Amino acid sequence: MLHRISTLTIAAALAVAAQLNPARAVELELPTYQLQEGFGVWWQAAAAAFAEENPGHTIKLVGAPFGDHHDQLTTRFVAGNPPDIAHISARFMFGFADSGFLEPLDERLAEIGWNEDDFIAPQQQMKRNDKVYGQLLLGYAWGLFYNQAMLEAAGVAVPTTPEEFVAAAKALTLDTDGDGRIDQYGFPFVTDQSSQTYFALTYLLAGLGHGWTSDGALIARDDLREAIAMTAELIEVEATPVGLGSNEMRQLFWQGRAAMYIDGSWAPAFKKDAEQSVAENYRVAPLPFPDEAGGPSNVLAIPAALDDERKALAFKFIELIQRPEWQQAYGEMSGNPPARIGMLTDKARADWPEIPVFEASAARATHSYLPEGLEGEYNKFSAIVSEGISALASGALDVDGATDQIHAELAREFF
Repeated sequence: MLHRISTLTIAAALAVAAQLNPARAVELELPTYQLQEGFGVWWQAAAAAFAEENPGHTIKLVGAPFGDHHDQLTTRFVAGNPPDIAHISARFMFGFADSGFLEPLDERLAEIGWNEDDFIAPQQQMKRNDKVYGQLLLGYAWGLFYNQAMLEAAGVAVPTTPEEFVAAAKALTLDTDGDGRIDQYGFPFVTDQSSQTYFALTYLLAGLGHGWTSDGALIARDDLREAIAMTAELIEVEATPVGLGSNEMRQLFWQGRAAMYIDGSWAPAFKKDAEQSVAENYRVAPLPFPDEAGGPSNVLAIPAALDDERKALAFKFIELIQRPEWQQAYGEMSGNPPARIGMLTDKARADWPEIPVFEASAARATHSYLPEGLEGEYNKFSAIVSEGISALASGALDVDGATDQIHAELAREFF
């Protein structure tokens, strides 16, 4: 009997000890496409803070190229082997949530007194069926990046209207060494079959005053044609090489082979790897359009397939990064306006002089880059658009052919 009592006492003591001091350390995997950009230092610092607050538990940051990240994440969700914390480009969050891959956060958010109104408006979009599925990290804000030396050499002013923009792109497309080939592009943009091609057309579409949907209806065919015609004009004058991906587009500018391009608030961080002449001469101006397309950029979410322990630890990291001090650090370290309102510090503004351009961009966006009402269909929607623009760039379709193909397929699939 004494032996049995002793055994039970030891077992009970071990159970209590296990509750107070977890028997095993947990390493949470967090794949991200931002380790090589200005965000990287912030991610590393946040991971270190999590480990300090949660002894024995760590965050394993895994870098992945942006172009591969979504496909890898999709494969892992489908296979039932998701990462512990999902860093998602927000355009894809809706489909993941609708497929049951993500955990609703509402109960956990309520426990920490989280308030949606503390964050910029795109946080409100991080819902499906009135449940919150993602903590927004960043909203989209855009700037026209330009090489001041190139504009001055060509006698071109920074464009402020769509007409000036097209004229500037033409004037800045040059054969600088006289060998008969373009070696300075006026305005490179993405025309491959990736979702970034959808984005490239959306800049122009919103800039001309249109969204993809309005009051549940698809954009008018003639309004779509206007943006596609501008795209075709830039391709025709060779302001851009055809078939570019997003990485190639950026390389052309930061390696000194392009005069202008459009990018988001993260792009000033690329100057650290740029040609010296570009790092010294690049500037950022507001987009030369009266309207812009804004919306959510990227979020953190919790995979539904995790066990309870990992879900709880994953939320601890989400809780940490949404605190005011870490949102302030986000602006200071990465140079991007954080999702939490009022978190930009004087230091962030001093260290990152481009920030006011992006703040203004986010504030004046009158359209969403997402097809409103069809957010869960983003993948298919953007694929239809990208296929049509890729065919236009290759010469397989003319302006009317690309317009008709895109408009007819979108109408047939969704309206």
